[in-house]
Amino acid sequence: MRTVLFILFINTLLLSYDVTSMIKVLNSPYKDIYPNKKELYARNIWDMKEFEAKLYMGAGNSSNIGPAQNAGPLPLISYDPSTKKFERVSVIHDEQIDIIKTFRNRLYIPGHDATQSWDYANIYIKEAGKELKKYRNIKDGLHVYDLAFYKDKIFAALGTKRGAAVAISSDNAKSWDIRYLGRYRIYSFLEVDDRLFAIKFFPSSKYLQKMPAKTKDLFFSVAEYKKGKFEPIRDLTSKDFFPDTNNIEIASQKIIRPVKTSKGSIYIGAFLHNDHQSLPFGTYYVQILKNRPICKKVTIPNNYDVWDIIKKNNDIYLLSYNRMRKAVAVLHAKEDDLDSFKEYISFKSSSFARSFEYMEGIFYFSIGSEVKDPKKFDYNEIDKDTGKIAIFDTRYITN
Repeated sequence: MRTVLFILFINTLLLSYDVTSMIKVLNSPYKDIYPNKKELYARNIWDMKEFEAKLYMGAGNSSNIGPAQNAGPLPLISYDPSTKKFERVSVIHDEQIDIIKTFRNRLYIPGHDATQSWDYANIYIKEAGKELKKYRNIKDGLHVYDLAFYKDKIFAALGTKRGAAVAISSDNAKSWDIRYLGRYRIYSFLEVDDRLFAIKFFPSSKYLQKMPAKTKDLFFSVAEYKKGKFEPIRDLTSKDFFPDTNNIEIASQKIIRPVKTSKGSIYIGAFLHNDHQSLPFGTYYVQILKNRPICKKVTIPNNYDVWDIIKKNNDIYLLSYNRMRKAVAVLHAKEDDLDSFKEYISFKSSSFARSFEYMEGIFYFSIGSEVKDPKKFDYNEIDKDTGKIAIFDTRYITN
């Protein structure tokens, strides 16, 4: 009986384990690039990704307002757990490394905001065992916000001089076919079952009121790729993609950090903030039911803010922050049961963690910061630990 009770106690403990005393913190790898207080915001590591047994990460800031504006070019940096050393991999000729993706043994970085001429946008690709290569050939591109890998093609979400567009490549970024989709920008893709959706943004009621009548009549937030072209779906709105959510009308919204699952996709709903950045307000998943995307809000314990999502095998991890507890927490669920997220580990932190990765039983977290109002801010809002890497080895609690 005592053995059974002990096992139950350990299992309960593992569901929510305070690992503050076991966290190791590394200094920001971007400290030398952005050394002073006015540049501290640009140390935010927007994404981290495992590739070739190393951790790749990127910082910078492409915002035209707020602190540390237009903070590129900058290096892509890797961390080798075997040597415990950071390395500058290559120069990224953009103002921010916002997303890093991997697909078929390649690492991809979309060019968030080019520091060179705006005649072309960039995409960077690193093949296994080779140097990072820049492709500067997406015509008229200003921003590449997201990438999707669908039916042996690369899809790039664009903001161009002419408005929203998707660039499609059938030869791994050597050439592109650009499809223009009206005004504004494409911020993200959702791949659900065998269907691909391109997402602009969901305007607030105040934003809609400011739209000219002709623009409003033609506007759509979602388009689906069918038979070689994107078809607008005008009746899909914020209420469809962010259900059971109060007060989202205070600002326009977008979808960030989408992750494909066995039954659909899970994603974060976020307000447009600080030009190209985001403030999360909820987590959701989408499935196809009766030939239509149907979304559901993920129940998150204790109202955590979720900043990032990763999938490892059939496990989904959410990176969250509880402002009341001042704790970073990892929530976990199986991908076939996204209604069952529970806290796995947590640690005390003066600020949230913006991105994370899980490699060989070890979690890596990047401590982040944000300003409330980028047009009127105080540099003291920006946490001094911005860009530092917190590390936790799960073997401490599983052995």
